[in-house]
This record gives sequence, structure tokens and C-alpha cells, in this order.
Amino acid sequence: GLVGLRIQRMPNESDLEFGIPSQYSYMTVCAPSCHDCSTLRAWWEEDEERRQRFFKNV
Repeated sequence: GLVGLRIQRMPNESDLEFGIPSQYSYMTVCAPSCHDCSTLRAWWEEDEERRQRFFKNV
């Protein structure tokens, strides 16, 4: 099989705000961001409520 790539802040499921790595298939690489997202530091600083939801839900 091929290796999959999932971006945690860009889930494929429309009802989720963040992807859930424990639900990804075995051959999947999970990354916190990509070139289409803000840097991890910028995301951390831009929205405290969203950051707290991330750690509560994931």
C-alpha cells in the first residue's frame, strides 16, 4: 500500500475541526501543518480559544 498524509489542522471530515491521529490508518503520516497553513508558532499565537479546543479534543 501507499503511505497517506493527513494534516491535523485540515481534516478530511467536514464535521471535525481537527483530525484525530489515533483514527488514521496504519500507513498514514500525520503532520501538524503544511505549506497551506500558518506556521505552528503563528497558529499558537493567533487564536487562544482554538488552541485550547485543539488540546481538549485531540
